[in-house]
Amino acid sequence: MALTLNKVKGFTAFAISSRDKNKADTYLKKYHFKKAYYNYEDMLKDEEVDLVYIATPHSLHYQHMMLCLKYNKPVLCEKILTTSSKDSKDIYSKFEEKNLFLAEALWTSFMPSRKKINELLFEKKIIGDIKSIDTYFQLDIKNKERIKRKDLGGGVMMDLGIYNISFILKTLGSDYKELEILQKEMLNDVDMKVEAILKYQNNINCYIHTDATKLGSNKVIIKGSKGTLHINSLNCPSFIFVTRNHLLRKIIHFKNITGFEYQLLECKEAILNNKIEPSSWTHEESIKASEIIDRFIY
Repeated sequence: MALTLNKVKGFTAFAISSRDKNKADTYLKKYHFKKAYYNYEDMLKDEEVDLVYIATPHSLHYQHMMLCLKYNKPVLCEKILTTSSKDSKDIYSKFEEKNLFLAEALWTSFMPSRKKINELLFEKKIIGDIKSIDTYFQLDIKNKERIKRKDLGGGVMMDLGIYNISFILKTLGSDYKELEILQKEMLNDVDMKVEAILKYQNNINCYIHTDATKLGSNKVIIKGSKGTLHINSLNCPSFIFVTRNHLLRKIIHFKNITGFEYQLLECKEAILNNKIEPSSWTHEESIKASEIIDRFIY
């Protein structure tokens, strides 16, 4: 995000806040921030701060958003927004009551690739009727503190699985018929590997493959009645291609600065137009995704 702020027009890397003075000072110099704060509230009192990006561990998001609410600061908070749908509903309602902007930083939903995927599938029907969707996100991050510690909101579903869930919801909506959990591997009371199916009308099965214990696939495969759509990355697509009868039909490339720029641009547009949520990943969509993840966790 800091790198992106330095490259997107209309934004200033204005202030960085960390309880660790050395970290804050290092970030200030490395990413050309104008100010460093060593206390969150001191930064939030700064009247020149227009938007706060929260990138603390999942378990701290709620209290940090409440701090921003106290000082009337619009927020872009990293996914997952909170560690339960109950808390997500609560914090969204609090920001809505105050008519203050809040967005979950689920960057994939803001990217141009998201609109292009739906255009290919539903406007051009390039692969005909959807038959199945396979989503894969497998990274070896089992030793990262945010993953392995339950008190930090650890687990694969809140960190990686949110991408699988959100991709399916952005493609087919939240009106699924059934969720079937095929496999769930736990380590120290934290989910590390999940295999599941979201079943929709017309016998469309959407498969969730997510694993924090090993480096594996990061892709989406959508099979249709007339072909297959392949996406090279679940969380940050750089190209899409379509095959019919195993022959390459079409390929589309995407060029991003980092991929983070699109959520920033939409936040700016929303705030300038007095909107309290982004259109690319609404409060309702965020809550629906969180409700599904609850079913894996609780």
